[in-house]
Amino acid sequence: MKILYVITKSNWGGAQRHVFDLATAMKAKDHDVWVALGGEGLLKQKLEQAGIYTFSIADLGRDIKPGKDAGSFKEIYSIIRNKRPDVIHLHSPKAAGLGSLAGRLLGVKTIITTVHGWTFNEDRPIIELLFIRLFSWLTMLLSHITIVISDKEYAQALSFPWVKDKLKLIPLGLRSPTYYSIDGADQALARNIRMDLGEFNKKVIIGTIAELHPNKGLKYLVEAMSMVSEQQPNAICLIAGTGQEEDNLKKMITEKKLEQKVFLLGHLDNAAEYLKAFTVFVLPSIKEGLPYTILEAGLASLPVVATTVGGVPEIIEDMKSGILIQARNYRELAHALSFMIEHPEERKKYGNALKERVASKYSLDKMLWMVESTYN
Repeated sequence: MKILYVITKSNWGGAQRHVFDLATAMKAKDHDVWVALGGEGLLKQKLEQAGIYTFSIADLGRDIKPGKDAGSFKEIYSIIRNKRPDVIHLHSPKAAGLGSLAGRLLGVKTIITTVHGWTFNEDRPIIELLFIRLFSWLTMLLSHITIVISDKEYAQALSFPWVKDKLKLIPLGLRSPTYYSIDGADQALARNIRMDLGEFNKKVIIGTIAELHPNKGLKYLVEAMSMVSEQQPNAICLIAGTGQEEDNLKKMITEKKLEQKVFLLGHLDNAAEYLKAFTVFVLPSIKEGLPYTILEAGLASLPVVATTVGGVPEIIEDMKSGILIQARNYRELAHALSFMIEHPEERKKYGNALKERVASKYSLDKMLWMVESTYN
């Protein structure tokens, strides 16, 4: 088959990793594969290193900008017309909307959209949310199949008319990362924050890996750490990732005098490899699909504190394989983190239970088989 993947942003997040896994796997199966993406980010670099041809669309971005969006549509249309793919697989709302319309106009046989978290679950003005719901529905109508990655989002999709027969549930899958040893991860992260290794080893490490985006709720984590640090003086928080919220988070950390408690690590290549250095993994998102980072933390046997958003409750069973809290509630988050710190036996029990669940349910091979079957 000839397969074209289209995704709005070329940074490295969950949706981008998903596209990378699919594109490289399908290329290995001798399909012809191309990827169209916005910008020149890390996804583009990784794909090209894997020998996959990419089309960079400079003006393709997340925000609605009619002039630039029209130009992006023309580029996507031109790529489809020239390559004549059998399958277009679209990821992220902007790429899905533009790509599904272009694909229909050009008579592409199979147009598939994967939803990595419904945008209408974000914290936005009501008029904007109504428009996003309409846009999401139209995209589902234009696509032949819409893949959702969690039960919750499947149920939300069923609320739209005339799309039931177009929906397919395919959870994410992954292979276990190659983790650094605890000593190796400790050394690398201690160097990153310029802390003596002996002092670092005395700390309780609360960690997360996330794009620095409002949807990740990281400001609530900083707020919670101002409470945790008073009760747990040996606790520090490490945040790996880059994004638009970096300056706001730095300002907040300074205002709360948390410079020695909360550290922004920036981008780490293969960040999951450092997970063994964490004592507790935390994901305070206000909107999610089915986050890779929790799956990776589970395979590292880490206890997790996360919010009850998207597909997170499908991975974590509260007080059995982790602790679930309400989004935007920094006090509840602080209490959950303190509980984890104070109860090492519970941490171990949660981590083992989560590892067993992730290993049994979220297989990369199963996901790839289900997606390729959908293409066929």
